Amino acid sequence: MIDLRSDTITIPTAEMIEAMSRAELGDDFFRDDPTVLDFEAQVADLLGTEAAMLVISGTMGNIVSAMALAPRGTSIIVEASAHIHINESGWPSTIAGLTPRPIQGTAGMISVPALTEAIAAGQSRLSTPPSLLCLENTHNAAGGRVMASSDLAALADIAHSNGLKVHLDGARIFNAAVALGRPVTEFARHVDTITFCLCKGLSCPLGAVVAGSSEIIQRARRWRQVLGGGMRQAGVIAAAGRIALRSMIARLEEDHQNAKLMATRLRDAGLDVDPCVVDTNIVFVTLPSNNFDPTFLQAELSKNGVRISPPKAGRMRLVTHRQISQADALSSCDLIVRACEMAVGRQPSSEKNHVGGEAVY
Repeated sequence: MIDLRSDTITIPTAEMIEAMSRAELGDDFFRDDPTVLDFEAQVADLLGTEAAMLVISGTMGNIVSAMALAPRGTSIIVEASAHIHINESGWPSTIAGLTPRPIQGTAGMISVPALTEAIAAGQSRLSTPPSLLCLENTHNAAGGRVMASSDLAALADIAHSNGLKVHLDGARIFNAAVALGRPVTEFARHVDTITFCLCKGLSCPLGAVVAGSSEIIQRARRWRQVLGGGMRQAGVIAAAGRIALRSMIARLEEDHQNAKLMATRLRDAGLDVDPCVVDTNIVFVTLPSNNFDPTFLQAELSKNGVRISPPKAGRMRLVTHRQISQADALSSCDLIVRACEMAVGRQPSSEKNHVGGEAVY
């Protein structure tokens, strides 16, 4: 199968599995797992922060960062389609006691005037005062769009000057850094906390990292424990992470090239996709709104060896990763074009007939 559902489906490399099997282990709760300690030090050095902490998932990283930075009963400013806001099961309100204040952005980015207005609106006694700005880079729902470090800095400066903390959901921050040809430190230095995932384009089996000052990471470590995220011999995770830092970052450019290739080929075949907005490894194809069955499209592709997430909001999402070669990208495009042609003229099927469950965004 050519699996274009997400870069989360990547399996660890043979080198990662070997490193995991040979990792020197201890008990991370007592802070004596040498592989975890070494990995966290490597991450902090790479990002230019004082400290870093291994967590189970990117969502957990976002939660503990917010809880370390923002008092309960305040609000969190997010872009309206941010992953934190639409795809993390509502933790700001249910777990962290924070009221989301979504702002509609452009290509996933909040404008300076909109942020200024949102902060001012929160000063009323009738509003929940804002305490935290959360940014996302790359922006998932915007199609893997990249926020330049200068734009990130401008927003962070406004937030900080108004007393807000800033968290960066950098699940795919290395995709952003590679796409712009800039060191990842340029993004991390403007924010109070930053997270990134090990299990997406970096190909680890699980895990994510939170980084920031030593004081903030110490607070985040306590919240990780509250959430049940304390770990023991976590060096088996960190061992794969060390390999990823060494060998998986630069190769992300290959994924970007394959995504651009797919977007161009699909556009040239008549599908509604703009290669100019494909910054990294995510491609969105807009599907016809009438007389078109996206459920049939997904099923037809699955039958012919291509997996996609269920189309959502009139869009088909395609994600390239280490297990998608250039040949895979090209052959999947031909199958996608044919399946789209066959789906035209069909009435949409029931949502329950989707192949492969929910759309993973």
